[in-house]
Amino acid sequence: MRNCLLFLFASAICIFIAYNVYLFVMPSVKVVNQSGQILTRVEISLPSNNLVFDNIAPSKTARIHHSTDQAEGEYAYRIRLSSGEYINGRCGSVTHDQYMKVLELTVDSEDKVSCIE
Repeated sequence: MRNCLLFLFASAICIFIAYNVYLFVMPSVKVVNQSGQILTRVEISLPSNNLVFDNIAPSKTARIHHSTDQAEGEYAYRIRLSSGEYINGRCGSVTHDQYMKVLELTVDSEDKVSCIE
C-alpha cells in the first residue's frame, strides 16, 4: 500500500512538472488591459489558427498558448471595447517551430495598442 501511494505521489509530481515545462516552452499571446474599460472580445489571427479572448476586465491580463505549427506571417488583432469601438492592427512575426515566444499586446488608456515580442 505504501509503495502504491509513493508511486501515485511521484506520478503527480512528474505530471505537474511536465505541465509547467509545456507552458514555459509553448508560444503564447498575452493581452494586458490598461484601457479603463472591458475588452469584450479580442481576436488574434495567426497564419494557421485564431485565438479568441472574451471579457478582459480593466487592469487584468489574459494569456493563451498556441501551436508551434504555423506558417510564416504576422499576428493580426481585432479588439472590441465595451464602448463598441474596434481597434484593428498587425504586429509581430510568426514562424514555424517558434518556442518560448510571448507576444504581449497592451491596450492603454488612450485605446492604443502596443506590442512587445
